[in-house]
Amino acid sequence: MSRLSAGDRLRRMLELVPWVMSQGGAELAEISQRFDYPEAELREDLVRVLFVVGLYPFTPDELIYVMGLDEEENGGWVAISNADYFSRPLRLTPGQALGLIGAGEALLSGADPDGPLSRGLAKLTAGLGVSVGEDLAVSLGESAEEWVEPLLAAVADRRQVRIRYFSFGRGQESDRDIHPYRVFSEMGNWYVQGHCQQAGGVRVFRIDRIRSLEALDAFFDVPDETQKPAAFEARSSDPRVVLRLAPGTSWAIEKYPTEEQVALDTGEIDATMPVSQISRLERLLLQLGRQAELRSTEPPVAPEQTRIAAQRVMARYR
Repeated sequence: MSRLSAGDRLRRMLELVPWVMSQGGAELAEISQRFDYPEAELREDLVRVLFVVGLYPFTPDELIYVMGLDEEENGGWVAISNADYFSRPLRLTPGQALGLIGAGEALLSGADPDGPLSRGLAKLTAGLGVSVGEDLAVSLGESAEEWVEPLLAAVADRRQVRIRYFSFGRGQESDRDIHPYRVFSEMGNWYVQGHCQQAGGVRVFRIDRIRSLEALDAFFDVPDETQKPAAFEARSSDPRVVLRLAPGTSWAIEKYPTEEQVALDTGEIDATMPVSQISRLERLLLQLGRQAELRSTEPPVAPEQTRIAAQRVMARYR
């Protein structure tokens, strides 16, 4: 079992606490197996992390109490108390609930209309007082429906495809022969991950930017290990920029990949972002206008990059 990331450990810990409490305790080995949590990391997190979690003012009587973990005396039996706050699901905010409904609706394509996902979404929409299709519209890209099914078939058959693809960063179309490994959705758009023969490596393509698709009479073998699909993977050579964002512009952090964010006392945010293409940075700066300041870049980018981009755009209208 490979070592978990900090995010994975946090998610598993939030899942196992209410379960252990509902059982009145459980064997460490059973918890490890049930939650796919390496036993050494589980023990470490129970002792060093969960033991100091609690509610304000964080006095001893407000901290979670973990009992057991002494294998010689109790065989690794674990019990958790003083964590009633975690013993029931947290209430969702309206925004979180809408996001959950949107993600669920995106997964419903081809699913059982009377299955557990459909029933769960029905309860959630009823509780929120919305109706999908009337109050809430789910969009996964303008051309997604046209190409998703052929790409899913190509993934299942391990068949090569040729696509005519529009690169938003370069502003031009090109033909690509790809081995499609996975089709996935992220941030409201559909993507296909696969090996691109022209690029000579694994790439991710946004499906609504595919102009044409042709299934070829050639097949491929899927590598034993492929990287986790993501809409954007920053390279170590990509410039890193620090933008100071004015209050009310946190949408930029949600929309664009961000490696670090620091909240300032003024309500502003210093966001460190990787930039694969300067044109993407220019578009973001033009959108933000005076609500963003380019604080630093590594390697250097012209401080007047916004003005340069604006002049170039205005020149097209002259």
